[in-house]
Amino acid sequence: MMVFFAIGTFGWIWAISTSLNSKLPGGVSLNSKRFQILFLIPILYLAAILIWTSFAFSRGMTEQENTNPGTIAAIIVPFHLLSMGIIIWGIRFAAKTLKSVELGRMAKFGDYVGEFFLIWFSIIGYWILQPRLNKLVEQEY
Repeated sequence: MMVFFAIGTFGWIWAISTSLNSKLPGGVSLNSKRFQILFLIPILYLAAILIWTSFAFSRGMTEQENTNPGTIAAIIVPFHLLSMGIIIWGIRFAAKTLKSVELGRMAKFGDYVGEFFLIWFSIIGYWILQPRLNKLVEQEY
């Protein structure tokens, strides 16, 4: 269930960042390509962890006795921290894109801090931000 929620949330952040990027006002430039490349890292990490855990559970616990938990942690922890940092940066990018389109200028963090937390806590953010997003996407510029 968590995988479906993560895919939906990542897709929502991706859609905000890429679809509104073309509606940014003149003189405002946010690097959408960098976002797309970096945001693939947490997506690929999630897929790799799912594949690894399903493989590990399918082998059974008797074969896993030889694995060293320290080695596994040394591999997973850096990738997990990197993915967390990129996800937070992606949320910030989506919030900044949204607010920059609404304001018609480059938004500062103080301008989009509310949107940042609404995207982060997406269960609430979907209900508050999606109507605004729909209006922005429907508008002709």
